[in-house]
Amino acid sequence: MRSEVAVENADNLAVAVHRSIDGAIERLVRLYQDALFSYALRLLRDRFDAQEVVQDALLRAIRALTLRYDEERCKDLDLRPWLFRITRNLAYNWRRARRYSAEVPLTETNDSPGQSFQSQAAAERMPDDLEQQASMQMALDRLSSGVRELILLRFMEEMSYAEIAAVVNSSESSVRGRVFRTLRKLRRALEKIGVRNAM
Repeated sequence: MRSEVAVENADNLAVAVHRSIDGAIERLVRLYQDALFSYALRLLRDRFDAQEVVQDALLRAIRALTLRYDEERCKDLDLRPWLFRITRNLAYNWRRARRYSAEVPLTETNDSPGQSFQSQAAAERMPDDLEQQASMQMALDRLSSGVRELILLRFMEEMSYAEIAAVVNSSESSVRGRVFRTLRKLRRALEKIGVRNAM
């Protein structure tokens, strides 16, 4: 008989999936699909492509946890940044395969990021002031995709610098410096469109 692991605890979720405990895979999907979809959509700028990438990322993660990784590796796995890194790699591969420009404006999509997968908690975090939100999006769109991604991970996904470093395959100190420099660029971009003291 398999020993039970509390599936409610995200720290144990990788082990629970590895052990094929009832409900573990469903919990993993429910817990992460919204955030991964929103992230992929911001990278790819296409809802269909983002959905495809997230489905592929989750399937790859589940296969790795159940078939490739041993239990010790699952215990040591920092699940959230690992899932974001899989999604990121697949999104960049997908974009290269589709010959996407890295700087296509977000306004080309008719839906807001995360709409079909967006959780209630994520919706509650959205700013009430739509004008401020639109200004922030315009400023973000003026940044290159690489630095924009750091801001999204830090402030929208609320990741620690260590988690971001794991996602983008960099050092924590490098990520801290890039986020600091990006925030300055973002302030300047906001000032160019007439928004002051937004940050």
